[in-house]
Amino acid sequence: MRRIRVEEAKVGDVLAAPVTDRQGRTLLPKGAKLSPAVLSRLQGWGVFELNVEGQGAWTSKKSTEQLLADLEHRFADWQDQPLMQQIEEVARRHLRRR
Repeated sequence: MRRIRVEEAKVGDVLAAPVTDRQGRTLLPKGAKLSPAVLSRLQGWGVFELNVEGQGAWTSKKSTEQLLADLEHRFADWQDQPLMQQIEEVARRHLRRR
């Protein structure tokens, strides 16, 4: 399952969770396939994010250790920049939680 913005949804995406309005009423059931008509109405219904089936493009088959090593390599030239070090640390914490 992946959470996406309505703008990222495509015709044929399948809902991994029901879409509800603010009152809790179901607008679309889990398993519904998105059509052009539905996509054009979602924001009008006040829906801005969806849970759809599948995995995001960011999903990696690399181990956490491999990803941490890649991260360290990418930030190697930025060790004298405090802001870049903070960004690297946030990314490191995120990778360790996956």
